[in-house]
Amino acid sequence: MAEGKIMNLEELHFLGIKVVYKDLIDKGYEVLNVRKELDVNPQILAKKDDQFHMVLVKTGYYPEMGIILPDIIEQVKELGKKHHSECWYASVGIANANGTTEEEMAKPVVDGEYYINYQGLIPFPKDASAYTNSKE
Repeated sequence: MAEGKIMNLEELHFLGIKVVYKDLIDKGYEVLNVRKELDVNPQILAKKDDQFHMVLVKTGYYPEMGIILPDIIEQVKELGKKHHSECWYASVGIANANGTTEEEMAKPVVDGEYYINYQGLIPFPKDASAYTNSKE
């Protein structure tokens, strides 16, 4: 595996945002604002067909995907309601494409090559518990 600096959480998060940003642009959205800070939600404000869209992006290291907590969903839903915006969730998983083992794939490096797991935008659920990791 090629050596390099392993991405920290902020770098991983920003790469996930870039993946979603490109997807939005490719689908004809006008991106109005992007916030890359880990503690700011949502990360992307976009507009399409006179409708505002708030996109919450979470990114995880391979083999994980980004997850959101129910309280964050509720906060963004309230913000969306206040601003008449549709709310979306984007889960992104990043793997080191040069990794030859599971452990190496879980360590993407800065300016490296990546496998991206992104299935597109997911509408917010009516019930935030739909996004928890519980096995109930």
